[in-house]
Amino acid sequence: MMWNTGFVTKRPYHHGALDSALLEAAMDVVANDGMGALSLRDLARTLGVSPSATYRHFPSRDHLVAAVSQRARERLATAMIVARDAVPATGTKANRSVRRFAATGRAYVTFAVQTPSLFEAAFVPCPVTPPTPEDPNAWSVLVGAVDEMVEAGAVPVARRDEAPLIAWAGVHGLSTILTASVQPPESGLEAGHHAAIDTVIDGIIRAIR
Repeated sequence: MMWNTGFVTKRPYHHGALDSALLEAAMDVVANDGMGALSLRDLARTLGVSPSATYRHFPSRDHLVAAVSQRARERLATAMIVARDAVPATGTKANRSVRRFAATGRAYVTFAVQTPSLFEAAFVPCPVTPPTPEDPNAWSVLVGAVDEMVEAGAVPVARRDEAPLIAWAGVHGLSTILTASVQPPESGLEAGHHAAIDTVIDGIIRAIR
């Protein structure tokens, strides 16, 4: 992994794919203990390599944070894709496109609720930009779901540009509420949050059609 900051290209290590090992170990740390627990020195100790070896792959903690954040967003996007593609190919094309769109939204919120530390990490501010674009990309998945609805006649063409932002704001807002330590009193949120998710998804669909 190379970063666009002028640092030298990484060299091979006896440990093997150290950059991948560091990133996966970092993801485990963040998933269990949050981004605040992330330390290059601790990861080096865990993997049995010298701290200097880690800095050849991640020149600073910010570089590691950026990589973890990107990987978390990719996992979010993957969850959306899996949920979308699991929708049965039944009913009209328009109806199925709406169900596939709804599945991506539910997957977004479910990812946040089930892995709150990774959801937080996915959107943590960081001054470093990863050297490669994220793949898959959650926004692109969402836009693709909206385009599918437009092409199927389920959403007016005139709403194509604004629909993704409306949808993202809705599911991200709900995700933030459900993962907050303090939720709005008397909000009606249930233990499984299923009713809240369905309510927001249905509201988004009504808003963009």
